[in-house]
Amino acid sequence: MALKKVKGNFERMFDKNLTDLVRGIRNNKENEAKYIAQCMEDIKQELRQDNLSVKSNAIAKLTYLQMLGYDISWAGFNIIEVMSSNKFTLKRIGYLAASQSFHCDSELLMLTTNMIRKELNSQNQYEAGLALTSLSCYISTDLARDLSNDILTLLSSTKPYIRKKAVLMMYKVFLKYPDALRPAFPRLKEKLEDPDPGVQSAAVNVVCELARKNPKNYLSLAPVFFKLMTTSTNNWMLIKIIKLFGALTPLEPRLGKKLIEPLTNLIHSTSAMSLLYECINTVIAVLISISSGMPNHAASIQLCVQKLRILIEDSDQNLKYLGLLAMSKILKTHPKSVQAHKDLILQCLEDKDESIRLRALDLLYGM
Repeated sequence: MALKKVKGNFERMFDKNLTDLVRGIRNNKENEAKYIAQCMEDIKQELRQDNLSVKSNAIAKLTYLQMLGYDISWAGFNIIEVMSSNKFTLKRIGYLAASQSFHCDSELLMLTTNMIRKELNSQNQYEAGLALTSLSCYISTDLARDLSNDILTLLSSTKPYIRKKAVLMMYKVFLKYPDALRPAFPRLKEKLEDPDPGVQSAAVNVVCELARKNPKNYLSLAPVFFKLMTTSTNNWMLIKIIKLFGALTPLEPRLGKKLIEPLTNLIHSTSAMSLLYECINTVIAVLISISSGMPNHAASIQLCVQKLRILIEDSDQNLKYLGLLAMSKILKTHPKSVQAHKDLILQCLEDKDESIRLRALDLLYGM
């Protein structure tokens, strides 16, 4: 037995690893297909061996070949075998291969349920995180139903790393198994006020994505989001929240009146152009929805137009286009405010970008 083990280790010295494969492909450009065909045969031989380290080396090479467009679906059982390894370094290779080659209709997924459940309940946060990351790429309706409670339990983990991944994974679960949303919603709501900013940001992302389909269901969360908007310094999260408020305002006019001041403060203070644009967009939407109940909003419109002028004067063509686009929205309700910047819009008619010229022409026509 010992002699056989020594012999196996000696033979492994001559196995090509991933680096050798990549180098070989680069050195065989003229007969690449023939070279890869030979490598495939070598890999199949390696997968027949009992040594799991040899198999993981073979799976690593197959994963690279899959990225080049080669079909590796025939190695599904071997991938699952490497995924089940007790060594994290080998396990990681298997889960990476699964995330790239498995899909929600893969017949072999039924063999992974108990293995993934075991990983989710692991005391090692990186093993649980690895399973969550990989599962998000190929989760099926059956896996979502069978593992939803295990993933939901991870929302209460003491480790922020796990809570964040579990929150994001729940969104994939909801898409495949909508029945999980109702029992999970209270726990998800709690994560909006999680002490860890990463978990909090993940929860905001999930709720905002869910609200895109039916904003009315998330109107009750407006106080929580309002608190986040007025206290957070995370620009990415603020953009998500402000977009959500833009969708909620038509459903609740009183909310719009409360939003004007904090949005105006953000417009004054932020140096991030992406956040500035979303604030202006939402202010415009809010003012349109509450125009009958709030006549004294000329100052807010003037502020928006002045900031949009900065965007239009910017050398970045994308910002210039977005500035003109937002100006056209203001033109519908406050034409005089836009006409005051007619000179700038006329300059855009000479821009080298055709889309900017067309957008400026539309504005002038509207005037």
